[in-house]
Amino acid sequence: MIFAPTTVFSIVHSVISILGMIFNLLLTYLALWKTPKVIRSYATLIVNFAVSDFCACFSDLLVQQRIIPAGLTLGYVSSGVCKYFGPRVCYTMWVSFYLFF
Repeated sequence: MIFAPTTVFSIVHSVISILGMIFNLLLTYLALWKTPKVIRSYATLIVNFAVSDFCACFSDLLVQQRIIPAGLTLGYVSSGVCKYFGPRVCYTMWVSFYLFF
């Protein structure tokens, strides 16, 4: 059984994003409750990065942006959940992904 490239892209993108979210939640838990007192101030930075990375993975899961080169231009195709809400929602999520994370 041969899958279409878009299906493979979506599956790989989803798996990597979900794994990233799980590992960042685990890192947040470990940094908040299992950090030794000696490096407690460093745990604040770890939690900050973990929350930021979690949001980036979540937004990437929703957008699943593909970049398609066409000569001297680039085409952006969103194949995530945001495509059901319209192109403006996908674009806003993509911009926030690159602007904030």
